[in-house]
Amino acid sequence: MIRIARRCTLGASLFLAGALLAPTTTDAQDIADPQAVLAAKEWVAPPNQIADAVLAPRYLNATLTNVSPDKQWFIHEIGDGPVTMDRFSLPFDELGGQFFDYRANRHRNFTIRTNVGVHVISANDGSVTELEVPDGSRVSNATWSPDGSRVAFYVHSEDATHIYVADPMSGDSRQVTRTPVLATMVRGFEWTSDGTEIATVLLPDGRADRPVAGRIPTGPQVKRTEEGANVLRTYASLMETPFDEQLLEWHITGQLATVNVENRRETEIGQPSMIRSFDFSPTGQHTRVTIMQRPFSFVVPVTSIGRVEQVWDRSGTMMVELDVTELNTGIRGAPSAPGVAGDEEEPDRRQLAWREDGAGLTFLQQEEAPEVDEDEEEARPGRGARAGNRAPRPDRVMLWAAPFDDESLTVVYEADQRMSSHRFS
Repeated sequence: MIRIARRCTLGASLFLAGALLAPTTTDAQDIADPQAVLAAKEWVAPPNQIADAVLAPRYLNATLTNVSPDKQWFIHEIGDGPVTMDRFSLPFDELGGQFFDYRANRHRNFTIRTNVGVHVISANDGSVTELEVPDGSRVSNATWSPDGSRVAFYVHSEDATHIYVADPMSGDSRQVTRTPVLATMVRGFEWTSDGTEIATVLLPDGRADRPVAGRIPTGPQVKRTEEGANVLRTYASLMETPFDEQLLEWHITGQLATVNVENRRETEIGQPSMIRSFDFSPTGQHTRVTIMQRPFSFVVPVTSIGRVEQVWDRSGTMMVELDVTELNTGIRGAPSAPGVAGDEEEPDRRQLAWREDGAGLTFLQQEEAPEVDEDEEEARPGRGARAGNRAPRPDRVMLWAAPFDDESLTVVYEADQRMSSHRFS
């Protein structure tokens, strides 16, 4: 393990469509005819003025964010310039808008768009401590421990991702995960509030090899839509075959676990699942887990697949089901992807989050509107959303403590009008 040195990729070879070009290029300044440029069928280097502007080492600028809990230090991840073609051209699986590096069990962005080092910068005098990083690897997700005494970060090698923990004063670091991280859908980790463990998603024990498509198709390509008007658009990337579904399930099925940062002991939580996200409580005794569910779809991307959100205890036992979201094919009027028009149905519990003191879950909940007979509604003067003499519906700040049953709900505050947000001091 060595201290990583800064590497710059300054040169005349420029990128096309976001990736640096291979060494064999044609100089655009030497070819006046645009048709000749196309006929050459080679990478084209632009004029030097453009190349210099694009390759200017802006990535060496330090933005002082990611401050430590005691406000004394900043984390700065060191880049190495535009993505090079050797990384950009590595093989990957494309499945419904998701791109996975199947060799390393992570999202493709971790392979091509990460950094090469981590600096800890003093807020007092600007001094810099360089954290140890394995030679030839890339890094991301540098995160302070709750007390600011350590920094955890991903280390991405050619065939795996692991979590390392470093001393920000000395720069010494060490690997804490024994099992590689599954960084496909869940692309981050969490410190527990006491700083003794890191929660993450690992490769499942006994995981099968990557599925391989058969030489002969098992059936025709079938895409089924539903009856009724929808707000679907045309997507650039969709799954197409049952093999794609099998491959997606293999990529996103992982084992939720906590890793002790001192002895590296891994504690599995629940069974391997298609985990989309998790959020541990401040006490570390419960976690909100969002699980993706079949059926998958050939008409909408992976982000529209159905999911269920649950609260688990440390053994992985489900304590309560918080929400169920069905496969969104655009029929119910909700947007089927970011940027697609539609009306998302408002959840019953708004701004659901763990309370920072560990007391439980907090959320906003408005009293349900009373049912109104259709004849009575038509007879009401001034029909409309704000019309009539309807009584205001109380809105409440709720606390939901373990074991998260009906008896453990408490009203913290009540207002006679709708609240837009809430937080605790």
